[in-house]
Amino acid sequence: MAIYLLAGYILTLLIRPMDWWPPLFNVELVTIGAILILLVGFPQITARLSIIWNRIPEFKSVIFFLVGVALSPLSRFWAQGFVDVINEFGKVIIFYVLIILLVRTVKNLNVLIIAFLICAVWLAAHAAMQHHLGYGFGHQEPLSRKTNTKGEVVLQAVAFGTLNDPNDLCVILVVAIPLFYSQFKTARNPVLKLFGLAGGAFSAYGAFCTNSRGGIIAIMGMITAYVFLLIKGGKRYLVMIFTFAAVTILAPSRFAGGAFEGKDRAILWGDGLDMFKGNPIFGVGYSNFVELSNSHHVAHNSFVHVLAENGLVGYLPFFALLYLTVIHLRRLVELKKFIQPDHFILLTGINSALVGYLTGIYFISRQYQHSLYLILGLTMAGVSVVSDQNGLTGQVFGAKQRDFRNGLLLGLGSVVFLWITVRLANLVS
Repeated sequence: MAIYLLAGYILTLLIRPMDWWPPLFNVELVTIGAILILLVGFPQITARLSIIWNRIPEFKSVIFFLVGVALSPLSRFWAQGFVDVINEFGKVIIFYVLIILLVRTVKNLNVLIIAFLICAVWLAAHAAMQHHLGYGFGHQEPLSRKTNTKGEVVLQAVAFGTLNDPNDLCVILVVAIPLFYSQFKTARNPVLKLFGLAGGAFSAYGAFCTNSRGGIIAIMGMITAYVFLLIKGGKRYLVMIFTFAAVTILAPSRFAGGAFEGKDRAILWGDGLDMFKGNPIFGVGYSNFVELSNSHHVAHNSFVHVLAENGLVGYLPFFALLYLTVIHLRRLVELKKFIQPDHFILLTGINSALVGYLTGIYFISRQYQHSLYLILGLTMAGVSVVSDQNGLTGQVFGAKQRDFRNGLLLGLGSVVFLWITVRLANLVS
């Protein structure tokens, strides 16, 4: 029962009927859903908590990240900031934790993935309506963006809540595509098979309707993830380094022509590094980037944003969370011959979705939002249950201390990498 409540919670978060359907205006659906999940799932949560805590280092990383974010207001002696972190970001972390604790089987995981894909179909329909009719559900109109000095306008589909931005909406629709493909390949029910085939095409069209340049970055990441599966050894890391260097150095200069220029984006990244330089331990404090940046924008890069606002205390566990999630998924995928074929197809879809989203957040600041932790939670739930059901838990999670240490060391190295590439981006832009 709790897993279906969690699926409903995902539907509420992404579709947000309380924002556009009059009968539900002002109804606290998210709060009600969270309370119901905690009440119904309490026995399962308490039974699995210690097991998951000891087995999955990502679980510790996300808690350490929450602590780091909560400590960041210390740099400005801002007591209210600590309360804001717990009230706002604490709820997001609980959501991530609940996904991992409540998913016990691949069937449970598929329930949540199908809920996410239903959301993607609804969002794609909403985007298509805005593109063709000029309005979507709730009569929401698309965003108008000037593309040049002549005043030419491009319409960009947007949705509700955190998806009230074409980049966010596009990234969600793009990462749904490989998950739709996994459903198409593994479903036995012809209705679900058709849902997977048609849903993927519909999501691609919805992404097109957003006219999002940031979505191109997510697609680039998904292609990289696919190539990563085909090559071996050191070539993988060369591909990864080249991709992230290209995204950091070259992409800002290609984001010119709109109200928000690529040059400005590179400058904001530089602002973030300057904030980190001035406050390397705790950062400038939760939600303070906008106040302190030159143009009063977010960083438009989740990694730079975390580094600036939370310092090393927050950035290192954030980086470790992402690194461990990717490394454990990759480790499990490489054990292909020991995994059931359907499980392997599901994992490859999740892998493409995850890498696509992580590449996408290189151009949007979404470090505190539900969407990121939904993708991370589904990934770790998938790794955990597929490892269990195929007897591979030891091979995947057997080197916890070494993996965590490597994550922290690579996190420190990534700070240097960011510093060098952002400075180069400012020169190129």
